[in-house]
Amino acid sequence: MTEPLRPMSTGQVLDHTFALYRRNFLLFVGIACIGPAAYLIFQLLMVGSAVVPVGSQRTATAGLSFGFGVIAGVIVMLAGMAIAHAATVKAVAAVYLGRKISIAAAYRSLSGRIWRVLGVFSLVMLISGAAAGVIILLAVLIGTVAVVGGAKAGTAGTVLGVIVGIGAAVVGGLAAVAIYIRYSLAVQACVVEDVGVVASLKRSAVLSKGSRSRILTVYFVFGVLSYIVAFGLGAIAAAGGALLHNPMLAMILIYVATFIAGALNGPLATIGISLLYYDERIRKEAFDLQLMMSNLEAPGLPVAPPAPTPAQI
Repeated sequence: MTEPLRPMSTGQVLDHTFALYRRNFLLFVGIACIGPAAYLIFQLLMVGSAVVPVGSQRTATAGLSFGFGVIAGVIVMLAGMAIAHAATVKAVAAVYLGRKISIAAAYRSLSGRIWRVLGVFSLVMLISGAAAGVIILLAVLIGTVAVVGGAKAGTAGTVLGVIVGIGAAVVGGLAAVAIYIRYSLAVQACVVEDVGVVASLKRSAVLSKGSRSRILTVYFVFGVLSYIVAFGLGAIAAAGGALLHNPMLAMILIYVATFIAGALNGPLATIGISLLYYDERIRKEAFDLQLMMSNLEAPGLPVAPPAPTPAQI
């Protein structure tokens, strides 16, 4: 079923996201399994190190091994998430335009683009993380100076200093989020338009301009939903683990619950942001008309015969 190519409100974007997810549940969840599955494997491999009793001779070694395992697992998980994110974008493009696509086909379509996708994903995370780090550091310095200076004025000055520090941290966090949102359409641009890493970030900055509040709304809605699902599954796993009276099995249950939550929640925000990407192109670049013209000019389509000339009548 081809989705209507027309500008959508934020509510319509959310509604279409749920509709696409529901109609193509196995496709999107199957694609989204890669990142969480990679991390689950690392967690299962390291589960023995995580439950070494405190005070045993292997505690320090096991703790170091577990730490390196977690770092390696996070790196592999992030790489898997980036690739799954790009494959989901390709799947959204297909189902949005009424074309059939499989899980394998979505991943095959990334051939020759994986390194660019990883580059875009890493650069966005690096820019956002660096910005957040710098801003938080400045917030800490401002807060420290405010608290020290306020202490000389008594309790009221100290409280004011703490408020200033917290306020600076909040502003810094919001600034970091704004930077991330600015480049939140970069993977879509890289995959759909087949452009390079830097060009993808520039495209995202252009397309997201004027609609960053809508992007934030989509992330917020699906972030809250993801937290609810993850919390619920985690609570069930924790309760089941408590009944088993076995720390290792209890931890495995929690890991599996985290994997399920990641697979279920992962596609939603990507689908929503991908729909916003198309919506912005429709609004700013008449993408719907471009697509219509490209379909009319596609080879193999029937062409109307020319009108007869007077001599032929």
